[in-house]
Amino acid sequence: MITLTSNALASSSTKTSQAQANEVQPTRTTPSVTSENQETQPVFSSRAEKLAQINKEFDITSPGFRISQQFINRLSEIGLISENEATELNKGLPLTSSGTQSTESVETLKSAVEIIFERIKNEDGVSGLLSVLDQSQQILDNLDGSKSKVFPIDPATAAAELDHYLKSDNASLLTEEEKQSLGDLKTAFTIADKLSPEQRTSAEISKYMEILKRYS
Repeated sequence: MITLTSNALASSSTKTSQAQANEVQPTRTTPSVTSENQETQPVFSSRAEKLAQINKEFDITSPGFRISQQFINRLSEIGLISENEATELNKGLPLTSSGTQSTESVETLKSAVEIIFERIKNEDGVSGLLSVLDQSQQILDNLDGSKSKVFPIDPATAAAELDHYLKSDNASLLTEEEKQSLGDLKTAFTIADKLSPEQRTSAEISKYMEILKRYS
C-alpha cells in the first residue's frame, strides 16, 4: 500500500510539473516579438528627429535633390504631412523618362527659373510672377528650413501665386516645358511650407487671402 501511494504521488507530481511547464512556455516568446517590432518600426518623438531622418534618407539640402513620389510618401509615413496632402502632392509630379514620378532637381529648377525670368521680364502682366521667381532661389536653397526659419516670401503664398498664374491667360507666354518647371517650383514651395510651418504674421495671411480672392 505504501509503495502504490508513493508511485501515485510521484506520477501526480510529474503531471503537475508538466502542466506548469506547458502553462509557462507560451509566454516566453512574447518579449522577443515585441522587441523585433520596435526595432523595425522606429518612433520619432519630435519634429526635429523626423526632419533629421528625412534629410538622412534623401539629402534634401543637396543640389541634386528631387521631390519624388517616394519622398512624399515617406513624409506621410513619419507624420510630417497627412495622407491626403501626400495624395495631392503626388498628383502634381510629372512622369520622368525612367518611368518614375519626380520634379526636376533643385539645381535644374534654379537654372530654369533664371532663364524664365530673363525671357519674360519685359512682358505685361507678369510682375507678380517675377517677384516670386526673384525670391525663389532662397527657398530652394532652404527647403527644410535648416539654414533659416525666415523665408524672403511665404512659401504657401508663393505656391498660390504660381498656381493661379499657371491657370491664367498670361500662362500662354510660357512653353510647356516652362509651365512644368513652374509646376515643379510650386511643389517645392509647398514642401518648404510643410517642412517649416512657422507662425505666419497677419500681413502674410492677408497677402495669401488676397491672392486666393483675386483668382477665385
